[in-house]
Amino acid sequence: MHSAALERYQTVLLGLSSQSRLRTLEPRSGLDFSSNDYLGLATSARLGLAINAAIARGTAIGAGGSWLLRGSHPEHVELEAEAAAFFHCERSIFFGSGYIANFALFSTLLQGDDLVIFDELIHASVREWMRAGRARSKLGTMTLGQWRH
Repeated sequence: MHSAALERYQTVLLGLSSQSRLRTLEPRSGLDFSSNDYLGLATSARLGLAINAAIARGTAIGAGGSWLLRGSHPEHVELEAEAAAFFHCERSIFFGSGYIANFALFSTLLQGDDLVIFDELIHASVREWMRAGRARSKLGTMTLGQWRH
C-alpha cells in the first residue's frame, strides 16, 4: 500500500480513537444487550442438546424453501401448534428472521386506515416495511410521560 494512503487511514483511526469511537475485536464478556443473541440461545447447552437430538431423529434443519412449494416438516407444524396453545390463539407462525417477521406484519396486516406511531430508535427494517405497506406511519415526538393519560 502506498504510504500516503496508509497515512490517511492511520489519521482516520487516530481520530476515531481520540473520540472513543475506535472499535477492536475482543473476546465476549459481560451481559449482552447489543447483539442478536440477547437471549443467549447461541451458547445454550440445553438448546444444543435439543438440536442434536432433532437432527438425529431426521428433523429438517431448515425450511428448505417455501412451504407452499416444498411442504412442511411435522415438527415445524407441531412447534407452531404448541406456540398457538401457549399464547391461547388459533394459529401461530414462525419466521426465519426478525426482518422477515417485520415484513409480514407491517406490509400485510396493517390496513390503510391504521396509523403506526413509532420512535426514532425503531429498527430500520420496520421503517422499510411500513413504507411498503398500506398503513400510515408517523414518527412520534412525545415523551413517554406525555403519552400517558
